Amino acid sequence: MGAAAYIGRVGGLAVALGVGTAIATGYGVASADDTAGNPPASDTSVASGSTTTDTKTETPTTDTDTPTEASTTPVRSEKGKSTTGSTTTTNTVRGGVVVSAQTNTGTSGTTGTTKPTHTPDPTTKPTETASPSETAAPEPTPTRETEEPAELSEPQDDPELAAPSKSTNNRSASSNAKAEPSISGSARSVTSVADPGLTVQSNDSVAVFVDARTLAAASPKMASPMMASPMMAAQLSSVETSQPTVATTPQNPLTAVTNLVSSAIGFLLNPLAGSTPTSPAQPPLVWGLLAFARKEFDNFFDALSGGSAENDNPEMASFATAAANVNANPPYLPFPSAQVSPSTQFVSWVTGDYVYGDKYGGSTLANTLSRYSIYGTDLGIMWDNGIPDDPATLDINEHQVLIAVGDTFGGPNSADWRPNTILRSSDTDLSNGITIPDGQWYTGNWFGGAPLGPDGFPNRARQVILPSGLPAGVTLIPTAGISIPTPGSEFGVTQYMSFMSVSQWGAPGQWSTNYSALAYSTDNGENWTVAPQTVRYNQPWSGDQNFQQSAFVRPGDGYVYVYGTPNGRQGAAYLSRVAEKDILDLSKYDYYSAGSPGWFGLGATPEGWYKNDPGKATPVFGQDTGACGVGNPGNQVSEMSVQYNKSLNKYVVLYGDQFNNIVMRTSDTPQGTWSSAKVLMAQQNGGIYAPMMHPWSPSTTGTGTDLYWNLSLSSSYNVMLMRTDLTKV
Repeated sequence: MGAAAYIGRVGGLAVALGVGTAIATGYGVASADDTAGNPPASDTSVASGSTTTDTKTETPTTDTDTPTEASTTPVRSEKGKSTTGSTTTTNTVRGGVVVSAQTNTGTSGTTGTTKPTHTPDPTTKPTETASPSETAAPEPTPTRETEEPAELSEPQDDPELAAPSKSTNNRSASSNAKAEPSISGSARSVTSVADPGLTVQSNDSVAVFVDARTLAAASPKMASPMMASPMMAAQLSSVETSQPTVATTPQNPLTAVTNLVSSAIGFLLNPLAGSTPTSPAQPPLVWGLLAFARKEFDNFFDALSGGSAENDNPEMASFATAAANVNANPPYLPFPSAQVSPSTQFVSWVTGDYVYGDKYGGSTLANTLSRYSIYGTDLGIMWDNGIPDDPATLDINEHQVLIAVGDTFGGPNSADWRPNTILRSSDTDLSNGITIPDGQWYTGNWFGGAPLGPDGFPNRARQVILPSGLPAGVTLIPTAGISIPTPGSEFGVTQYMSFMSVSQWGAPGQWSTNYSALAYSTDNGENWTVAPQTVRYNQPWSGDQNFQQSAFVRPGDGYVYVYGTPNGRQGAAYLSRVAEKDILDLSKYDYYSAGSPGWFGLGATPEGWYKNDPGKATPVFGQDTGACGVGNPGNQVSEMSVQYNKSLNKYVVLYGDQFNNIVMRTSDTPQGTWSSAKVLMAQQNGGIYAPMMHPWSPSTTGTGTDLYWNLSLSSSYNVMLMRTDLTKV
């Protein structure tokens, strides 16, 4: 074959270097205007930032006053009855804004009204010890959504182990994007590489997120990773059928040139260059072209020398060993291998129209399209419902994990869109996935796989958060959930969920919010009431702008620790805490400050907790810069989850960073000091985000070393379960 075997490779290399260098040496950066408006008094939207937060626990050092006032908690609902009207509550929120929240829980049956009532203070006072605990919960009645969808797509029965290409719906794209015309699912076509008139498009290594509804409409035109992989493999196998053999040994000058060029490209590829918390990463095209160029140089000269650079990389060797230990990849694999890093691997899908056989977990594993009209969704935020199992109900396990999801679609090009819903599971064996039981339609059982409705749709998970009377937005997205004991309620426990009202989608990783708030449920998540007194408007002067997205931790010391982030994915994490009984009273929250030395001692702020002053909160993690201000991994915080891990005896947080890696940090207390970020999983084609830990992971409960967590994949717009062996982190 001779030198002719390398002509195509060198030609491609030259093009990549030329174009890549031109782009790398100069490109424009556009940043969104992160201004925040005044809180709307009517049905208006306020642009501002919101992000997710993590939880921590610590020993209070400054303000340790424990709230003793009675808190507002929901009353129990009567079993077998359901509300049909809407109850309106008017409250004055921070900034003097008066809002009203309407609870819509209509169903067929007797009419009733649910109101919050005062409950006595908990007998347990906040202490200084940190160790998670659980509680009991309530019982609900089926309800209907106030606004029925314009059109509901009929669920399709898919053959076992056969799933169509998924639609990609991700947060972080411009809300101005117009939906493409709908196209029949049977009309999907694949671009042929052989046609010179068509442009070949490759996956970028950096995730690009798009608005959920836009991608749902465009999905029939997009080939899923599952479709693209065999096509690409076929194309490659038809082009390159044999490997060149070189008998000569490369000369030293050639080696020197190889090292020089590879080092130069590596410098351009350095993701730390210019990646400060306020500047976006380099364009994906730069990464793609330069990475291709470096790989071509390495492959070309390694082939001439008869060696491989990858063989000398101990990290790659460790990765290969871990991958070899995976006996067989599970079905519907979203990545080239189930083992995505030495410590972490894909387990199974949690949502989507993936139908598993008995060998892999049965029909209650995923399969959410036919059972719940969920074709695509994201997030998968999990928490223990705190309700103990009743041995008298043999066919029902009341002890469950609730799973909150965001924008949900009933199919490609479907008008059946829900901003949010929840799923339920009692599965304790997570080794093959999370099973979700079938729904319960008007049986009086509030422990089915999801709240169903409206009337006439027994196979549809319905929207659960409907904040009528609050400012309108594009969507209402859950960000965290937790259960707290409330003696006297239906199940002895109340579920609380934080959510954000998105006012506008911006550039990838950027969006604006009107506000964040809490909703509560006394019937295991069947019906939810928005608490208007918990609204945090996205106002830059208030400090509430740093608590637009949340993560909860309740370690058992009498407090709930609430981590917050600004809108989008470019912020840091802040910390507040509140006595469990006062979670609906924002005036009772304490905010942690790491302190400030001031200017030569003037204006110095001591470290500690400050009551009812969110502006005093300082970042607890997510601002991690190295030499010359260069951002380290974990320097920015996107969607996150926080737990106390009994195996590690530490608090653990997972989140996506500025490089779209999934990272982990640990700490002895909620406020830190937090460890440096360790990468569990590098960025993947298709876009990964929102790592949400399972509360029943063996490492969390102290029975093993595995940590299970949900992860969203943009290209498939669904939630999958991952497993990390903490001994390999």
